[in-house]
Parts: sequence; C-alpha cells; structure tokens
Amino acid sequence: MKVLEKHSFYRENLKAIVTDRRFRGWGRKRSGRFAQLCGRLFGGEVILLEDGFVRSLGLGVDGSPAFSWVEDDLGIYYDATQPSRLERILEAGEFVHDAALMERAREGMEMIRKYRISKYNHAPFADGDFLQKYALTEAGSGKRRKRILVIAQTAGDASLRYGMAEAYRTDEIIDAALDENPGAAVYLKIHPDVLSGKKRSDIHLEHARKRCRIITEDVHPVSLLERFDRVYTKTSGMGFEALICGCECVCFGMPFYAGWGVTEDRVTCSRRRARRTVEEIFAAAYLLYARYRDPYTGRASDLFETIETIDRLRREASGKKGDLS
Repeated sequence: MKVLEKHSFYRENLKAIVTDRRFRGWGRKRSGRFAQLCGRLFGGEVILLEDGFVRSLGLGVDGSPAFSWVEDDLGIYYDATQPSRLERILEAGEFVHDAALMERAREGMEMIRKYRISKYNHAPFADGDFLQKYALTEAGSGKRRKRILVIAQTAGDASLRYGMAEAYRTDEIIDAALDENPGAAVYLKIHPDVLSGKKRSDIHLEHARKRCRIITEDVHPVSLLERFDRVYTKTSGMGFEALICGCECVCFGMPFYAGWGVTEDRVTCSRRRARRTVEEIFAAAYLLYARYRDPYTGRASDLFETIETIDRLRREASGKKGDLS
C-alpha cells in the first residue's frame, strides 16, 4: 500500500506540487517535515502518518510488516504541542451516545488482555515465577509487596520532545516512584529496541541499577503489566496498555491518553478539557483513529481480525496450539 512505503514520500510529494497538492509524510520525521513544508509553500492538504497502536508481530526496526497505521490531517497523536485528529475526536466525541462503539471497545480491550497483544508481539510471555529472579516480589510478612514499574524509552524518541516530557529525566521518575510508594518493589523496564541493540536508552542503566531492579529481558508488555499495580512513564504507549490491564498510570509527559482524567499527570495540556474513560480513549485511538490492513494478503482489516491474525502467527512461530494464556 503506497501510503506505507516511506521511501516514496519525497517523490510523491514532488509530483503532488503540480497535481492534487495532497502531501504526505511520516510523523515528525524528515518526510513529515517535508510534507508540511510543501503544504506551507504550495497550499493543499497535508496528511501525517505513523504506526498504529497494534503494529506487528516483530519490531519495526527489524522490518516486521505493519498491520496498522494512523493518518492525521491536523498533527500527529504523540505531538501534544498542537492539536491532532485523535485529540479532536476525544475532545468532541459523543461516546456516551454510541453504545455499539463502546461495546466494541470493551470487546477489543478484553481481546488484548486475553491474547496479550501489544504494539509489538515478538517477545516471550513472562511466566508465573518471572519476577522472583529479581528478589523483590514478597514482603517478610508473606504479603505481596506493591509493585511499581518505571518504563524507560529510547534516547531521542520524538514522543519525548513533542510529548512535553523534556522537563523530567528518567532518573527523577525513578526517584518519584520510590518516594511516593514507600515499601514497594520498584522495577525499570528497558525498551525492546535498546535490548536488541538498535537504539540507546534514555537513562544511564548503571546509575539506575543502584536504586531499582532492571528487567534485562525482552518480555511481552501485557504479560508483564499483569504483575504490576502502578506504572510511571513519560510518554510510552505501554502506559495506556497498563490502563487496559487495570494498572494506575503516572505520566511525566503528555501522551495521547494523558490529560483526560484517567492518568495522574505531572504536566498539563490546556486544550484537553473533556473527561474520558479508558474505554472511550481506547475507542477513539484503536477503533476510530487507527487503520488496519493485513500486510500479507493486502486486504483491509480491523482491530479484531488483526489481533486474531497476530495471535495465530505467533502461535505458529512458537509451534504451540490453542489459545495462549
């Protein structure tokens, strides 16, 4: 599908100058900035694209084909410095009057929990004893300690700059997690692109190791979140997956799901005045904003078919039969 062939954006945008003046590019990357420049110079429509929230079986940096993407004619969802189409949907949507949409949202969230579906789905599931190796799981009284997860991101991630998160260092977030949850077991999750060696982390790991336990394995996010009570993040999409899994979420930036009343926010966005539930944010992002396509067949799809296909491919790759639980 042409809109997902990133290398063709420059050529197509040059053609668009003398044809339909419909300019497209990838988010806040060079192609997206070029599309916006063309729009300013020549007028017309500018559409920015990005990966969807349920993207693929493997990592994008490893070339795993995408099942979903978003198209935005106002901005892009991770840029809180200006409006986006997703933000407009959340601000103006009449979700309470659309019972069918909200039922689909609840079904979609249940499928994500049941099949353990994330943006990327290559990592193995955390087994029942996963956290025991980090020696922080149980209190002396026999009761489980409250578990806190700090989610590190990649250095230079555009969502940090555009998500209003530059005022905080991940070191400060770890300090807050420790100070605000006395007696809790605090863990740090490293981004999978860092574990694969493709990118650098946004935190000095040796310094963090002195204050919390670092999860050094690439483990599936949803299977990990099932074991935690609260997460701390800047702008990671895993923060919204935490909300889907029933965790509390503290944001030190302004990701698409913050500012609506479902997160504890350390920064503010004056444009976001509506109060939304997790189900409504899910409906807006995963059902109304994102688009789906099976990259293997070329056929248009939806969230539910995408989840089932990724689960099937994952089971086939692992040689397992039946539902994963």
